[in-house]
Amino acid sequence: MTDLVRWNPYSELSRMRESIDRIFTPYWGPSVDVTETNGQISVSAEVPGIDPKDINLTISEDGLTISGEIKQDIDVDHQGYRHIERRYGSFHRSIPFPVAVKYDEAVAEYHNGILKVRVPKAATAKSKTLRLQVNPTTPANE
Repeated sequence: MTDLVRWNPYSELSRMRESIDRIFTPYWGPSVDVTETNGQISVSAEVPGIDPKDINLTISEDGLTISGEIKQDIDVDHQGYRHIERRYGSFHRSIPFPVAVKYDEAVAEYHNGILKVRVPKAATAKSKTLRLQVNPTTPANE
C-alpha cells in the first residue's frame, strides 16, 4: 500500500518559477558606466567577487569587450537552499567607443570589484568645409 502524501500546490509553482528563471536568465553582463573627457574614454564595470585573472579584456578601435567567469565557491546541490540569487557562470559585455581612440594605449585597473579601463582619444582629422557648386542637369545630359 502506498502512503498518502499531502499535495502542496506551492511546490509546483516554485519548480515552475525555477524553470522559467533558468530559461530567461542564462547569462548576465556587468553594469558599466562610460564617461568621456577631453582626453580619454573611461569605462567602469562592476565585477565584484571575480578574480582579476578570470577577467578577459579585448579592445579594438571599435570598442571594448569584457568577459569572464564567476566561479561557484561551494558545491551546490540545491538541498537546504530556499532561495539562490547569486549568479555563476560566464559573462560577456561589449561597449562601443563613441569616438576614435588609441586602443593600443589603454590601461586597465581592478580595485574592490570595480574594473576601470581608460583609453586615450585619438586625434581626429579637423573638419573642412567645402562649398560645392550644384550644376543643373537637363534630361539630355543624364
